[in-house]
Parts: sequence; C-alpha cells; structure tokens
Amino acid sequence: EHGATFPEKLVNRLIRMYTKSGDLVLDPFLGTGTTLEACRNTNRAGIGIELNERFIQHALEITKQTTLQKPLSLKVIHDDCRNLLNHVKEDSVQLMVTSPPYANFIQKSIEDRKNTHKTSLIKFENNSTVNQYSDKKEDFGNLDYSTFLKEIKEVMKKLLIATKKGGYNVWIIKDHRDTKNKIPYISFHSDLAKIGEEVGFKYQDLIIWDQTGQRKLVLLGYPSVFYTNQNCSFLVVLRKPNGY
Repeated sequence: EHGATFPEKLVNRLIRMYTKSGDLVLDPFLGTGTTLEACRNTNRAGIGIELNERFIQHALEITKQTTLQKPLSLKVIHDDCRNLLNHVKEDSVQLMVTSPPYANFIQKSIEDRKNTHKTSLIKFENNSTVNQYSDKKEDFGNLDYSTFLKEIKEVMKKLLIATKKGGYNVWIIKDHRDTKNKIPYISFHSDLAKIGEEVGFKYQDLIIWDQTGQRKLVLLGYPSVFYTNQNCSFLVVLRKPNGY
C-alpha cells in the first residue's frame, strides 16, 4: 500500500551505528512506522511524524507491541513535518532517519508504468510497483523537484535545531531520471547533501545500498538510447557539528 518501504533491519543497523540505548530517534516522514519498529527492537525512544491518515493506524499498532518490561517512549504524530519543532525539543534528537517522498518522481513513475514500461521487465520480472501517497497539496510527494528542494531545506533547518550536537541525520533516497524532459540523470543524493551543508550540517558519509538482490538490472531506452533502472539507494549521512 505504501510503495516505498525500507527494511526494518536497515534502520536497526543505522540505530546501532549512530546511537546508544535510550537515545531519541526521529522520523519526520514516518509512513507505515518502520523506524519506530526498529526503535522498539533496539531499545530507543522514537518519534514519527506522518501527514497521511492511511498510514497512521499501522504505525500506532507498532507502538503498542513491546517485549520489554520497561515501556519505551514511542510516539506517532499525525501532522506535517514542517511543524516538527512543535513536537520535538531543541537539541534532543541523536538520530534522524527517514526516506522522504521524492518530489513528484512517484507520479512520473506511475505514468511511466502505464505507458513506456507497461510490458517491460522492470514491471513484471522486478515486480516493480509505485503508489502515490496522497493528493494533498502540502504532501512533499506532490511537489515539483525545485519546489521540493526549497521545502526540504526549510525542514532541514528545523532538523538542525532539533538534533543534538554531534547527532546524525540519515536520508535514504534514490536518484532519478526525467527522460521525458531529456534529463538523463538527476543526482538527488548530491542535491540533498549540498542543501544539508548549506543549512549547517557536515556531510559525514555516503552509504550505497545495493538492491540487485531484490531486482534485476534492466537495460532501458532501446533502440534510441541506453540506460539502466535505478538499482541502488543512497544513504546520505549528515552530522551536526559539536561546536554548532
């Protein structure tokens, strides 16, 4: 139903890398609640903010499940992440981890599946499905790319305030293509990292998540041009300077 979930084990690993027991983890684009599930399984407090009602109930169910004797603080907040400072204290977050909507890339992908790739390997052998999150105008998944970058910069400014000194922000994202408009490659991870640096974060690391185990590398564009499907995601790791 969500169409862009990531594995709980991936977030588990990030949490164990960048936090210690009892630290606060934030996901401003919570979706179905995978980040809170990882918080529950690693004994971390967690706050998730989600705009769309249809994902809230699933995330709330995760907060009710615990195997620990001492209950964890796991909160699901139904709101726009632009309001995150209404829910998260300054200098309180050790790790922000999220996979944001990729501007209107998903809408373009849906159209692409209906037309260009309706009979291709990318749809059938790779079982590739994409779903639009909502039709809300404030949804980041409905913004054009340039507007998306401006809006995400404002969110990053607030994340810098909420993050502890020395704390981390990890963005799980994919790069993109806009071949219809003759743009062969959009380096989303580079643009996002640059914005993070502009607001005050340090570009700490770049982790490549190889996803060829989940889907085949497919040659596209024949016979006029050749390119491949996006078969990896990038984890852009930003860090708040200790002296900030």
